Amino acid sequence: MSSIGRIVRKNHSAVFWCTRHYPKAKREAVYTLYALVKHFDDLSSSSLPEEEKAEVLAAWQREISNIYDKKVPQTNIGRRIYKNCMRFKLNRESLETILNSFAMDCPKPLFCPAMAQFEEYCAGVSEIPSYLILKIIAEFDEETTLAVSRCIGRAVEITNILKNIKEDALGGHVYIPREFLDKAGIEKDLSAKEILTHKNLYVARQALADIARKSFNEAYRLLEENHNKNSKPIVYMLNLYRAYFELMDNRGWEIISPKPELKFKDRCKLVCKALFKSGH
Repeated sequence: MSSIGRIVRKNHSAVFWCTRHYPKAKREAVYTLYALVKHFDDLSSSSLPEEEKAEVLAAWQREISNIYDKKVPQTNIGRRIYKNCMRFKLNRESLETILNSFAMDCPKPLFCPAMAQFEEYCAGVSEIPSYLILKIIAEFDEETTLAVSRCIGRAVEITNILKNIKEDALGGHVYIPREFLDKAGIEKDLSAKEILTHKNLYVARQALADIARKSFNEAYRLLEENHNKNSKPIVYMLNLYRAYFELMDNRGWEIISPKPELKFKDRCKLVCKALFKSGH
């Protein structure tokens, strides 16, 4: 097993097993993209000084240039991207957009973004990675790939934001759009910790949840219309995050702790459902 495969197996074993039936080239490309996004996500949440985070991001700007200008990449993940992903003709703009979106949250945490900035962030950190993975594995037409990846990326990212709101706020990250906080009556001069404990935070969380719910519904509609055996990992991922979303929705958006958890047997059921059943 490659080192990239080990990263996926360690951090998201169900995704690893859902992709085992793919040809090696597709598996390695998917694992590489997962490792890249995980690397950026870990960087934004790490305790490194801001100067070091900025240096890492600048190095990645150079690394993307190396990859597409056919120079020798300097990092292990960069070399893997060149080896595993370029055969699928992933465009440079997509990787640059992913990097630039993570840079919105690193080295300084993203804090109460305007709705337009929030949408830009979601597109780069979740929708475009979903699009690239679908390009590799699902064999949908371009219009369907764009539509499905947008819905899945939006639903997954918002669910993550709602699920991790406490630990994110303790690290200075508040991803809920300013417009939603304003409608909830949450003042502009509050700190991340003060927002976290505000009595009206549930109103803003519920508004964000409404977007996720619509995105889940539209993603399932599109997958039912275009389902094929190659989309199974995507179906699993969507089912997993919908399960987390429903746990939070059922208990109420005023509750932020503890984080929702799925039992191992429930995650196994979701894997089996994705692998052996059509639809969701």
